[in-house]
Order: sequence, then C-alpha cells, then structure tokens
Amino acid sequence: FKPVEAAWKAQQQFTADASHELKTPLTVILANMQILASHPQDTIASQSQWIESTQTEGESMRQMINDMLDLARPEAMRAPVLLSDVDLTDLLEGDALQFESVAFERGIELEMDIQPDVHVQGDAMRLHRLTSTLIDNACKYANDNGSVQVQLRADNREVRLTVHNTGTVIAPEDLPRVFDRFYRADKARTRDSGSYGLGLAIARDVAREHGGDITVASVEADGTTFTVELPRKTV
Repeated sequence: FKPVEAAWKAQQQFTADASHELKTPLTVILANMQILASHPQDTIASQSQWIESTQTEGESMRQMINDMLDLARPEAMRAPVLLSDVDLTDLLEGDALQFESVAFERGIELEMDIQPDVHVQGDAMRLHRLTSTLIDNACKYANDNGSVQVQLRADNREVRLTVHNTGTVIAPEDLPRVFDRFYRADKARTRDSGSYGLGLAIARDVAREHGGDITVASVEADGTTFTVELPRKTV
C-alpha cells in the first residue's frame, strides 16, 4: 500500500498547493473589482491601473491552470509527442532574440554559444517550452549586471544544452526539489517574478518525453547550471 499512500499524499499536496497559489491572484482581482465598483462615475481611462492589473492576474491564472492540467494529466492521457525534425540551433537563436530585451533591462550579459546544425527528433512546441523556461529562469535569477550563458553542443549520439547564470545559488537542501511541482526556494521573489513553480517541472517532463533528462548544479563559486541531455537525431 505504500505506493498508493505516497500517490494519495502527493495528490493532496498538489491540490493544497494549487489552491494556495490561486488565492493570491483571485484576491487581487476581487480587490480591483471592488475599487472599480466604488467609482462608477469614473472613466475606463482613469481606472486603467486596476483594469490592467486584473488582466495581468487573469492571464497568469490561465497560464497556471493550463500548466496544472498538463502536469496533472496521467502520461497515458497526454497528447502524444508530435515527432518531426527540429532544428534546435534555430530554436535557441530565436529564444536569444526573445530574451535580449529582458537581459538588457537588467544589465545582464546574455551569451549564446550555439553549435550550428543541431537537430533532434521531437515536438518543436514542447521543446520551445523547455528552452524558453530555462533561459527565462536564468534571466530572472541572475544577479544585476551578472551573466547568463547558453551553450549547445552535440556529438554523434547526444545533444547537450547548458544554461548557466551567475547570482544567488540554490541551497543544497533545495536542489533535490527544484523540479517538484510548486516548489520554490524563494517564495517571495518567485511570486514577484510571476512564476508559480511549475515551469521546471514541465521542463523535466519535456526532456523525458524526448528520451532525455535534465539536471541542475549550483555552487557559490560558479553559479547555477541546468543541463539537458537529449538523443541526437540520426540520419
């Protein structure tokens, strides 16, 4: 009965965590609506602050619910991975353009060291979720004026993607749990950054769906590095 008990406890914890995470945006939305209702004579333009805040929280809730459904769905019920030739080099170069402005705003140096013509067999949308999650996470937690390095290397059999950032490291006791659903070592800062502790859990799922895995190392002298290993597409 131990596996059943462990699964039941995990489900209870997932439900409790999800309920807790949903309470905060709902509280903000209800407060915003109360403010709007108390000033019925005001124009939409004059109340744009509360309207925009409500929209932001609503979009965050939608993303979180989609992520929760993705993670909660048993593997047998998930949509099959749509396998096709994916140019991982091209995908990562697109991510670099996406995050350049984010890094620039914080004075973070974003370095891309991408081997050309690296292909894998997989689902392009799911792989994009994996790569963008890791780069976004690195940019969020890099120290101001620090750096984020993204490296892609491949040999005849394996593709290795590493995403490294300087800044505050992950405590040793937190490392084994960083891929757990809703787990956040720094809850206040993670909430401020708009993350709900689901991205890394999904990233690990994506890596494993594609026959690979993801690991993390974090030491004071070097910073934090996430490493993804995937099988390379064979011709």
